Amino acid sequence: MITVFIACFGDFKQYVTIGETLCILCLAKDKDQARIVFRYVKAILNHVPALRNMIVGDPRTDEIELTTGLTIMVKASDFGGVRGPTIACVVADEIAFWPSQGVNPDNEVLSAIRPGMATIPQAKLLCISTGYAQVGALYEAHKRYHGKEDDDVLVWQADTRSMNPTISQEFIDKEIEKDPEAGRAEWLGLFREDVSAAFPLEAIEACTIPGRYELLPSVHVGPYFGFVDPSGGRHDSFTLAIAHHDGEKVVLDAIRAAKPPFNPSEVAKEFADFGKLYCIAGVCGDAFAGEWPREQFAKNGVAYQVSEKNKSELYLALIPMLTSKRVELLDNDRLKNELRRLERRRGRSGRDMVDHPARGSDDIANSVAGVAYLASQGAGDFMPESWGERVIDRDSDWGDTPSGYNHPMDFLIDQSRQNRNLW
Repeated sequence: MITVFIACFGDFKQYVTIGETLCILCLAKDKDQARIVFRYVKAILNHVPALRNMIVGDPRTDEIELTTGLTIMVKASDFGGVRGPTIACVVADEIAFWPSQGVNPDNEVLSAIRPGMATIPQAKLLCISTGYAQVGALYEAHKRYHGKEDDDVLVWQADTRSMNPTISQEFIDKEIEKDPEAGRAEWLGLFREDVSAAFPLEAIEACTIPGRYELLPSVHVGPYFGFVDPSGGRHDSFTLAIAHHDGEKVVLDAIRAAKPPFNPSEVAKEFADFGKLYCIAGVCGDAFAGEWPREQFAKNGVAYQVSEKNKSELYLALIPMLTSKRVELLDNDRLKNELRRLERRRGRSGRDMVDHPARGSDDIANSVAGVAYLASQGAGDFMPESWGERVIDRDSDWGDTPSGYNHPMDFLIDQSRQNRNLW
């Protein structure tokens, strides 16, 4: 409604030169949300005959040009895509749910917008949102300006009933009873106290070694540990992380990630062969797909053990390692972005949980957190006596048996033990 009103009734012609694009910009969290907002804009314009007559030509997929000389643009929040036009007004829709870190952090998007607003004295930046985590541009503005005298910034905070009395108090009470923390944000106009960024950007960058993308295997360091996050090959990535402990720090040596679609059996073989370069005879991972990871890695001469800790517990173990700089990370943008987007929540039982937000991913981050825990604990030292016949099928086709060994697997185990003795 605000977007349409300012576009149809605002007068900014005196500030626009020939050939200059003047727009009202409505930004949403992503493309799907932007399409929803755009449908509302079109519906409002087409519902009022006088406004419908102001539309010039046929609306594009995310833009509507008006006879006032203004163009309504509804876009996803992208700091690279908002540069260029002169902006009379920006409506930041549900900004609390924009990423506060990652490739398009909310502050970077707002910084990219402001130059386009500089030539319009009456230009407005309107951020409208349900509250969420105590992090990001909206929370920082609230903390700085709410309840304080300021000529330029107004913070309006209200509960649902104050803004929309048609919603019954009984319904709101029931929703808050189901989930008090979520209800505080959704219905009472407050920020959630149980959600925060799990890994501060400063901590991640302090542990990242610039220009280090992978370390080659060496008999002078180790032992090496491997952690995998398996996938069925349709949606999530199949990832592997390798690390070692140098006595003071955990050092991340290598990361592998297979993006879908892929054949999971082929990726398991590829990762098993890659791990053997680091003399890794066994990897650790989650309980994905039951016995399938065990069978696939066993076929390729590598044992697979289910992690004693779940994903959230591995992340919680990684937090103090990062903040105390007891881990060295590779210079990997995807790893950095996944870590930056992880959220720490306080569960109903009082225990903290760490996971990615909705529609997010953390496949590489999961493997890195897992291997960091293994290396820090000295765990995952897969000796042959711990494998058991149910893991290693000695009847599988392992190739030729080297001289002096009863089975090719015995040769691999012996080589792994010899390398550990060198370490």
